[in-house]
Amino acid sequence: MRRLLAFSLALLLAQGQEYRALPGADTGRPDLDHSYALVYPAPRPKALLLVPGLLGGSTNFALLAEHLRALDPDLEVWAWERRANGLEDRRGFLQEDPVAYYRRMPLPDLTPLRAWGLEVHLKDLDLAVEEARRRAPVVLGGHSLGAALAGLYALLHGEKLSGLVLLDGAPGVARLTEEAFYEGTDLPFGRFVGYRAFLRGEGSPVVEFLGLGPKALALAEAEAFLAARRPEEVLPFGPYRATREALALLRVDDDYSLLPVFSVGVGRAWAREGFSLLGLLQGRLVRTVRGPRAGPVAWRDTGKATDPRAFLRAFALPETGFSEWYFPYRLLLEVGGYPYVLRGLKPRALPYPVLALGAGRGLYPRAEDFPLGELFPGTEARAQVLPGLTHLDLLTEREGRTAGLLLRYLQGLGLLGPGGPP
Repeated sequence: MRRLLAFSLALLLAQGQEYRALPGADTGRPDLDHSYALVYPAPRPKALLLVPGLLGGSTNFALLAEHLRALDPDLEVWAWERRANGLEDRRGFLQEDPVAYYRRMPLPDLTPLRAWGLEVHLKDLDLAVEEARRRAPVVLGGHSLGAALAGLYALLHGEKLSGLVLLDGAPGVARLTEEAFYEGTDLPFGRFVGYRAFLRGEGSPVVEFLGLGPKALALAEAEAFLAARRPEEVLPFGPYRATREALALLRVDDDYSLLPVFSVGVGRAWAREGFSLLGLLQGRLVRTVRGPRAGPVAWRDTGKATDPRAFLRAFALPETGFSEWYFPYRLLLEVGGYPYVLRGLKPRALPYPVLALGAGRGLYPRAEDFPLGELFPGTEARAQVLPGLTHLDLLTEREGRTAGLLLRYLQGLGLLGPGGPP
């Protein structure tokens, strides 16, 4: 195990990153009472701490961090990771065949996740902010559900921050009615277990829907990890054959994914195509791949928002990855019903401007969709939408538009010098 940890640490350091365990809220499990951060250190830092969204891991921010650091090396980026990462078995990424390893992956004891709700995660985040503040003033940012967490944290502890960034999300992004929160509701993909039933032990302690569960997320990371290293290797794909690169990217590209909120614009398959019946039932033209008449299904970089090979390269590291395999169902439930969990929480003015960035094909496609005045009355706030981007493209897009807007915001706060993007 020591050799494994030493090797994975060496890989991270070679890429200018450090993976750190941070103090966490005390739940009586010292082995699990930690959160984590993938840190891009700087010698004279100003810190930007970023919180990933639903099912998101720290490498959600890897490409964004690279753009930010290229624009200003004095910016220290902390890509935060919630405590459930302590349950992930990452040893497969140091095996010859990670896919085979994770096909056999047994699930750990998931009982502790039943106690990991909004209160625990906000305390974890508070301790992470305190760790980052030892290095520099902290601007807190979040994406999607992570923006909801960041916004709630600012309402509770805004005085500890030097700025707030909401990326295609805000408190209320997964809003539940009081009845749905307590009693549950029926959704197209199954029953959404309510709070009272969950506390009685009903339902899974982890988020699982539409095939997105711990094993599927682990396998997706393993496939992307191998595809980044052997993109042209050919494998069976139903009755056809496909390159590893195509197999990995067909899961996530916006033309082929059945889950728009988890898709990116990364190119196009080289294949005969049809349309998915499930996609049509959603009211979307989702393509399916039937295979070319000769040769394997391959992948083309068509210049869409996200560079496919850069995306695969950043998807999984030995220590961490793009996904949170064991996302606590209680956290999703309590973020959606935060007005009933944090009953004393009130809107407040913040002593610094707030930046909100939406994605034109994301959750907040219009600037006015952000409830900034409602949450932070009397606060200077700016909302802007980047047209054409999916919800995840906002973090992974190749041109660095998101990074440029973040740098200008940080410069406006006086935390960075006037250099950087025009």
